[in-house]
Amino acid sequence: MTIEARRKVRRSLLASLFGSTLEFYDFILFGLAAALVFPHVFFPESSAAVGLLSSFATFAVGFVARPIGAIIAGHFGDRIGRRRILIFTLAGMGIATGGIGLIPSYESIGIWAPILLVACRILQGLSLGGEWGGSVLMAVEQATGTKNRGLLGSLPQLGDPLGVLLANGAFALVAVTLNEEALVSWGWRVPFILGMAIIIVGLWARAKVTETPEFTKRMATVKAPIRMPLITLLRDQPLNFALSVGCRIGNDVAFYMVTVFAITYVTQQGLMDKSAILVSTMISAALGVVMVPVFGWIADRIGLRKMTLIGLVGLGTGVAAYFPLLNLGQPAIATAAAVFTCGIAGKAFWAPYAGFLSTIFPPETRYSGMSFSFQLSGIVGGGIAPFVAAWILNATGTSTGITVYALAAVAVSIICVALVKTHTQSAQHDVSTVDGSNSLQESV
Repeated sequence: MTIEARRKVRRSLLASLFGSTLEFYDFILFGLAAALVFPHVFFPESSAAVGLLSSFATFAVGFVARPIGAIIAGHFGDRIGRRRILIFTLAGMGIATGGIGLIPSYESIGIWAPILLVACRILQGLSLGGEWGGSVLMAVEQATGTKNRGLLGSLPQLGDPLGVLLANGAFALVAVTLNEEALVSWGWRVPFILGMAIIIVGLWARAKVTETPEFTKRMATVKAPIRMPLITLLRDQPLNFALSVGCRIGNDVAFYMVTVFAITYVTQQGLMDKSAILVSTMISAALGVVMVPVFGWIADRIGLRKMTLIGLVGLGTGVAAYFPLLNLGQPAIATAAAVFTCGIAGKAFWAPYAGFLSTIFPPETRYSGMSFSFQLSGIVGGGIAPFVAAWILNATGTSTGITVYALAAVAVSIICVALVKTHTQSAQHDVSTVDGSNSLQESV
């Protein structure tokens, strides 16, 4: 590989990481604000329980919009290329995130405040719907083979812990330096507006990348792009696509239990100060920055599927113990439980997940398949998880039902990962490369 080629690869990987980091920054930031601030700012006339449920409902709205964004971005990304679509998704993220930080409160404009919040959340969801799939493909498709698919796919996955660190750090900074009144009045807006400014830098970086080599080579071998990539995929592989959706559900439920709902839980139950959860989440994320590439490297040696299953088994262990340990009211124990669940087990799943998902779909429908699968599982998993957990707690008064809910989600994912087929296992697809080799095969 020439020096210029290496430079292009590094530039693409950095742009991919930058976009995925901002994606998770935006969504984690919204989740934190939904748990701590939005009930007071946008739903002040509701009771505490109803206000919290309304706030988490706006959190879920973004997940509902994401599959629509995935369909749009995936369609054009499979037809005209990954790079150009990612410019639009990142710009939409910046407008929506900054807009949320500028919305007046309910006391200022009444019902228009929550309406504008939902509108910005929808735009954010539409933009993010196509962002993850494109960011991952900018990394995974740098090589036409799969020798380093685990490691390459793990690099944009670093956006998860980095985004969590940035979001929690920004929110913790304003929460610690400001009193409660100032935080609710204006302090919470600062991280959102800062996110919009950062995205401008991301657009500059992304404008300099080129199209991925694998997509370019694949398109050179076909007469024309598939007219309707997602419809073609769903027609040819309906069961396999459904299984791909289920692969991520357990991880999402576990992740949002620990990073979003736990803040509300310990506050309502009077177990410990909410800052303890923020700190434990940041420690988990910091560890994740180290563990994601390590697990990606291991996955290339033992198999992507095997590494993914190991992560899910670890997540099952973590979620089974998390709330019982949280109920002890000891910050140190809570931190240890969060670190194992999200910092180790969660990252053992998350690191190989992108590479594994990319093996399920062929290049000509991969953007559509990966994006739509990822976002649908986001709704069933993370999108409704805080809402369901709040409802269970309100209905039962204990955390036992929440633990059962999380374990059931992990069990579904284990079954789906074990059964889903890679696209080289399907006779419907020709996966030969331009030189006739079968370099897209994956040993899982």
